[in-house]
Amino acid sequence: MLPDSFVIYLDENHCNNKKILAVLADAGVIVERHLDHFERGTPDTSWLPTIGAKGWILLTADKRIRYRSNEKQAVIDHNVRLFYFSNNEMSGEQMASALRNALPAIKRLCERQPAPFFAAITKGGEVNLREKFTAI
Repeated sequence: MLPDSFVIYLDENHCNNKKILAVLADAGVIVERHLDHFERGTPDTSWLPTIGAKGWILLTADKRIRYRSNEKQAVIDHNVRLFYFSNNEMSGEQMASALRNALPAIKRLCERQPAPFFAAITKGGEVNLREKFTAI
């Protein structure tokens, strides 16, 4: 089930990416930007609880969150829906293109898969559920 409003939270690395912001605006998606809520360098474990509590959908290129035990646990504990770009070497334009293609699948996955989970967005815009967890 989707949150009351479909909101995508852009992490610190992407919150000023004009191409991604344009894709989301064109699609009518509500966007929350990291730097509108937190200082630069705020540890992920400090802001992940807010994302989960508000039901926002996290978009990041930091797929390493899946492997850092304290960050992964924060995703699980706070029921975060996390989407990451599977290729860190994509340009902003390539990420925007992938996101444009992926948005329908992102919405479908959020409708059918309860939080928390990790899902990858490929360069072509496919969305692949990587890990799902039982909500606490």
